[in-house]
Amino acid sequence: MIREDRTKGYFVPFGYTQDALTEISSFFKKQGRVIIPFTVREILDDEIAAKFGLGRVNTN
Repeated sequence: MIREDRTKGYFVPFGYTQDALTEISSFFKKQGRVIIPFTVREILDDEIAAKFGLGRVNTN
């Protein structure tokens, strides 16, 4: 993110430890850059739309 001068980034692992979430928070406080911590399960369950305030996406 720093090298590409991005202000927002996304991580998509299978899960996060509490330490990883703490590091994401620390990175924001130090750099002013946001990391959105999605998980594979959230993508598969279509929970991403809810995080963006879009509600559930209708795929019909």
